[in-house]
Amino acid sequence: MIFEYLAILRRRSDSGPKLERLPLALGTILTNGRTTTLARVCDSHLNRRELIITAGLVAAAAAATMTGLSPGTGSAAPATIVFPVQVAPGLFVLPRDCWGADLPPRRAIDAETVQFLLVHHTASSNTYPSGGARDVIRSAYAFHTSAAKGWADVCYEFFIDHDGVVYEGRDGALAGPVRADATGGSQGFAQLVCLVGDFTDTDPTAAMTDSLVRVLAWLADRYAVDTAPGAMTTFVSRGSQRYRAGVEVTTPTIAGHRDMSYTECPGDRVYAGLTGGLREQVHAQRAAWRGALLQAERLGPTRP
Repeated sequence: MIFEYLAILRRRSDSGPKLERLPLALGTILTNGRTTTLARVCDSHLNRRELIITAGLVAAAAAATMTGLSPGTGSAAPATIVFPVQVAPGLFVLPRDCWGADLPPRRAIDAETVQFLLVHHTASSNTYPSGGARDVIRSAYAFHTSAAKGWADVCYEFFIDHDGVVYEGRDGALAGPVRADATGGSQGFAQLVCLVGDFTDTDPTAAMTDSLVRVLAWLADRYAVDTAPGAMTTFVSRGSQRYRAGVEVTTPTIAGHRDMSYTECPGDRVYAGLTGGLREQVHAQRAAWRGALLQAERLGPTRP
């Protein structure tokens, strides 16, 4: 059995710096401004996607641990322990505290009634390192909550990086549906999933696309969004520069930002994927999860 160890320095007030090797399974990563995390990955039990995402989770943890500074102060952010949350088979989400424990929302965020799912991209560089999406999200927070935008928090409910690591974005998104904001105005009734990078001329990585399918499938299951082929929904817009408030809008239940506002988001390559089979992949993923659950129910509980 072959193991790969990924280590982060652990600091102890009683004994000074110490490096330890601690076993860490997929989905049990922890981060802390001062506490070290070790990951042990068994490459004979994890498939390629799981290995990539595990490494990405560790990198994200390392970034949060080593660069946990309060903006503009240079002082360490409050220590925090952050565990990824498994929300569906093979899908883990790093809670908001992984990137923004020291960046609270500026005001309360209302709940949302979800009728469809909306895909975005950050339109930022694609060359960030593993774990570097944390810095991109923090920069997005600074811009979104500035006078230029005036939003309460980052506008997207979830982010996905090029390693397929999924981050909670807007405060409260893991707990339930929250209202989003968007450039060009938010028409409402959606949960936003944002890919970290610019996909105008570049395809998203396989890991990113796979996680996008899983996140959309999970959200569709969670909020009873119809993803059958050709599924559409109709709502009354709350107001965007494409659909003014009060206008009735009909849209596919999985759409791109450009369907709701005059924008190039989520990039030509991602948008082409929406009509090129991604919606069908989401529906198939939901069916696969339901099949696995039915099989588990049929077999019944296991005994030691």
